[in-house]
Amino acid sequence: MPMNQIRNEFSWSKTRDEVFQTCPRQYYFRYYGHWGGWEKDAPERTKQIYILKNLKNRHMWAGEKVHECIQHTLRNLQRGIPVLEVDRIVSITLNQMREEFRSSRDGRYLVHPKTCALFEHEYNVEMDDAEWKRVADGVELCLRNFYRSETFSMLRELPRERWLEVETFSSFYLEGTKIWAVIDCSFRTEGGATIIDWKTGRGSESDISLQLACYGMYAINQWGFEAEKVKLIEYNLLTDQTVGFSISAGEIESAKAYIKGSIEDMQSLLADVENNVPKPERFFQKVTDEKIRDRCNFQKVCD
Repeated sequence: MPMNQIRNEFSWSKTRDEVFQTCPRQYYFRYYGHWGGWEKDAPERTKQIYILKNLKNRHMWAGEKVHECIQHTLRNLQRGIPVLEVDRIVSITLNQMREEFRSSRDGRYLVHPKTCALFEHEYNVEMDDAEWKRVADGVELCLRNFYRSETFSMLRELPRERWLEVETFSSFYLEGTKIWAVIDCSFRTEGGATIIDWKTGRGSESDISLQLACYGMYAINQWGFEAEKVKLIEYNLLTDQTVGFSISAGEIESAKAYIKGSIEDMQSLLADVENNVPKPERFFQKVTDEKIRDRCNFQKVCD
């Protein structure tokens, strides 16, 4: 392999597991089929898969903009930089969204794949202006809720030495496999740590125990805290509600067993486990559930 060539290394994350459980074919496209699609001499289908991989629907896009804005603010707090007035923050964010919307609508992502690419534009989803306005209104509501919240007031007063991580794509190892855990916000408490997870949807139907266990494992590996000393706060910015969770050593052991089983299932579809080389596409079965297929980024390439 040339020194400057990026290697597709195997790793595990809660998101990767969710994609694998949803549809193995979608999993193939997202983690293998797109690889190298950014190269000028890549096969056309690979280039197309790479473009489709980068699509996000309007709700994902909205959540991403809220996370980016809060990340910028909290990193400024860490560095002692004054925070802008909320009206100015909202105005900047909505202007960015207008620019990204126009860029996506005009198909700029087809030439520049790293620019904003919305699922609704790629697949010509019929949506009126009122729906797009609801998306923007949701972003504004999330931001205003955050900046007037007790959580933000507490973070503003947090001493610099107590900050741990903000919007960090963090990882640890479980029996030789890299495990990813995205930390939205974390800080030291008395003998432990608190991790805050921002949510921007109406509610989450998924079981958060696995996500919480991943945070716990990361805190143990990276910060040296005991599981019982790690607290997770899930803050739904849209509804302005917070829920606190804790975790036990037993729950972490159960999560480890699940993750190891998930890794084994994923690697059963590899032709070369050591080098993370997948079996041919046909070995990754596609689901027949129309609801899943209609929401899939890869409809155009799924034969």
